[in-house]
Amino acid sequence: MKILTQLSEMHNFTPNEKSIAAYILMHKESILHLNIQELAKATYTSHSAVNRLTHKLGLSGFKEFIIKLAREFQQYTQNISSVDPNYPFSDEESPLQVAKEIAELMKETIDKTFAYMDDNLLSQTAMMLDQAKRIFIYALGDSQIRAKSFQNKMIKINKYVVIATELYEWAYHTVNLTEEDCAIFLTYHGKSPIYVRAAQHFRREQIPFITITATSQSELAKLSTLCIQVPNDEVKHAKIGTFSSQIAFEYVLNVIYSCIYKISYSINRESAVQSLKSTYINEMMNDL
Repeated sequence: MKILTQLSEMHNFTPNEKSIAAYILMHKESILHLNIQELAKATYTSHSAVNRLTHKLGLSGFKEFIIKLAREFQQYTQNISSVDPNYPFSDEESPLQVAKEIAELMKETIDKTFAYMDDNLLSQTAMMLDQAKRIFIYALGDSQIRAKSFQNKMIKINKYVVIATELYEWAYHTVNLTEEDCAIFLTYHGKSPIYVRAAQHFRREQIPFITITATSQSELAKLSTLCIQVPNDEVKHAKIGTFSSQIAFEYVLNVIYSCIYKISYSINRESAVQSLKSTYINEMMNDL
């Protein structure tokens, strides 16, 4: 998880750690020029309190903290959105202006989502799904459309993928998963009670599962074997459409599919060639 996200959420922070986090978030322009003693003095805390916070963030110490924070500040500056993801266009704009705003939103969303990507996490995700006997995806509404697109790609490389929430058969599928299978939860807010119930079952039965969400501190995310975060830009109800969230989901799923494809690149490429040949022959036979 990104340092800025952890500092903003202040999950399980002590009062001293909250003071340090708040100071960092309020003084982004100057914080990188402070040493550990100066930060402790500015926050009325101590050298050891700052070090404890960096360790809680999963870092080795203050030096690594400053290096990673500088990198995130750079990404944050580059990704400041010029388009409102909830209302990317107004009623006064021409169709071409609307097209331009949607293009900008798509580019900005992908850039922001890429900033959340982690090489090790993507590798673990791809390996887990590649080794799974079966893959079950939990997705509803617009997210289920993204899930179906992913399912279609995976079938073409001989992966068994089921949309568990299709036809509302999630409970049946949940109890039939085994340790050889893997599940994916595709949910922006991660608050669905049925998803949490399924996740609790998977945790008890030691069934691996991945959550792709914008809410990394939800109960579902915390239960997950692996959690991939996307930008949290959309208001839950007040919006024209789920543009940003679905663009992010599509991008993440395309990246995961590509990483899985890469694991057996030669085999998958040959399989695709053979599939095209078979399709061509069938079309020729039908024309006769």
